[in-house]
Amino acid sequence: MVKADDVLLFVQVVENGSFSKVAELMQITNSVVSKRIARLEESLNVQLLYRTTRKLSLTDAGQLLYNKGKLAKTAMQEATDVVHGYSDTIKGKIKVTMPVVSANLLLSKAVAEFCHLYPDVSVDLQINNKFVDLVEEGYDLAIRTAFLQDSSLVARRLVDSQWIVCASPKYLKEHGIPEHPNDLHGHQCLIYKYESAGTDNWKFTQDGKEQHIQVRGRFSTNNLNAICNAALANLGIAFLPKALVYEYIQNHKLQQVLQPFASKLMGIYAVYPRSRQPDQKVKLLIEHLRDTFKKQESQFN
Repeated sequence: MVKADDVLLFVQVVENGSFSKVAELMQITNSVVSKRIARLEESLNVQLLYRTTRKLSLTDAGQLLYNKGKLAKTAMQEATDVVHGYSDTIKGKIKVTMPVVSANLLLSKAVAEFCHLYPDVSVDLQINNKFVDLVEEGYDLAIRTAFLQDSSLVARRLVDSQWIVCASPKYLKEHGIPEHPNDLHGHQCLIYKYESAGTDNWKFTQDGKEQHIQVRGRFSTNNLNAICNAALANLGIAFLPKALVYEYIQNHKLQQVLQPFASKLMGIYAVYPRSRQPDQKVKLLIEHLRDTFKKQESQFN
């Protein structure tokens, strides 16, 4: 007979990548973890894992069990969270994903502050620019920029992020200051690429109408911090979130250009699955992040 606890243990082994990590987390021995996984395989009469000295990998049967077991684990967590919601104590686990720039600017620190405020809450924070499936991967909350419409998700706007065109004073002295978006054709532009597709069309507004300028340059990357560093190194003109370059504009290491035309405004949202209404601790985290942005709003727009 298959034991539910063994299935949940199997899910933990897959997510942590080793028996030893799970043993440490659960405060049991490696041999106990190994025996329980072996018992599960025997009960199902299938091999679930390929074991080598370096890593574990899933068999086809193991992948199927993991996919279903992960849903069961999430359902159990949700049930526990609902019960905790009736208590005066805010406790439980929140799994959050957010992009690198937002985390570096404000939010990783804000999440740490939230953990200080609520010591019975644990946060699993994943920082990357990967566009994850919140339901499939068991996330309670995502921070996203320029939220795309998805009927399965609910989004709450945290702040609007203005993007500005800028370059170093040295670059502008050597190559001239563009007075109109069309002038960018004669400049080295630093191109931000993401998800294997680049955006070399920069959006501007002139006389109330959108204008897209196709820019060119020798430097492109999928990392906004790298774009910022290239601008500081006098390599070209960048189109970046105002918050990312705010300090450099203030201390004159970068200079804003084309202000009357730059109109790129992207919302930053807290997003959660419609099927999984946020409990009290998630609502409190959203409010905390919103308050954090509000205190620094002048840096964003």
